[in-house]
Amino acid sequence: MKNILIPTDFSENAWNATQFALAFFGNDEVNFILAHIEHPSTLPPAFEAINSYITGEMSSEHQVIEALQNNRDKMLDTSSLKASNIVIEHLKNSFTEGLKQLVDKYEIDLIVMGTQGFSASKNKIIGTHAQTVITKIQCPVLVVPINAKFSIPLNIAFPTDYNSIYKSKVLNTLTTISNLHNSSVKVIRIVNPKVALTQSQLKNRSYLKDYFKTVTSSSFHKVNHLNFQEGLQEFIDSMHIDMVAIIAKNLNFFEMLLFKPSVVKMSYHTNVPFLVLHE
Repeated sequence: MKNILIPTDFSENAWNATQFALAFFGNDEVNFILAHIEHPSTLPPAFEAINSYITGEMSSEHQVIEALQNNRDKMLDTSSLKASNIVIEHLKNSFTEGLKQLVDKYEIDLIVMGTQGFSASKNKIIGTHAQTVITKIQCPVLVVPINAKFSIPLNIAFPTDYNSIYKSKVLNTLTTISNLHNSSVKVIRIVNPKVALTQSQLKNRSYLKDYFKTVTSSSFHKVNHLNFQEGLQEFIDSMHIDMVAIIAKNLNFFEMLLFKPSVVKMSYHTNVPFLVLHE
């Protein structure tokens, strides 16, 4: 991992994600791009400048830049980073297009962000911006809940139904993350006990076992449970899972894990980071 993008709206959740990223990559030489993206103002720039001059108030753009600089100073104060390792960016664009622009410009390897920002809804586990990143930005993303505090990730759960053919790009990202702290990848299938694996699923499982043998510590598990969320919660609790990794194209998993209201009953979404992998 070389270039890490941290989108921020200056909320508590965003700063928590920033702190998590600093701790997670604390022993590695990485560059952080701290960015705030907002929709272009509906007011013409000339009018905004005149208004700022008349009122004596700082323009919104200067306020954002100052806030980004303050966040950068806090990052430097709480880490061993050099100023040259943190770049700040203020973009006026749609959130999606702004992120794509930054991902391309800085050849981003990973996005780290909170689950929700200032516009958080009590009825939603994942905020609009986080959901946008997960579903529309072709870049790995680490989604950090507000209650997630960094500890060395000993165990990373990798839920799968073995229906996917796993591409090297996805698995390489997962092993790169796991090897940063010598984490163990625990591949888990949560399933109705009456449902057996098909020949295709057996082949995909065999491929995963062969792959993980040579690149990182791993183990394979099956949890017999009719409810996916409850099965995952039990596995997280019993195996002391510190992070959950999942492939982005499997939208069914996202529906079950993060987007459904029923997940509110689970606790994993409030304290376990999710690593979303893109092909």
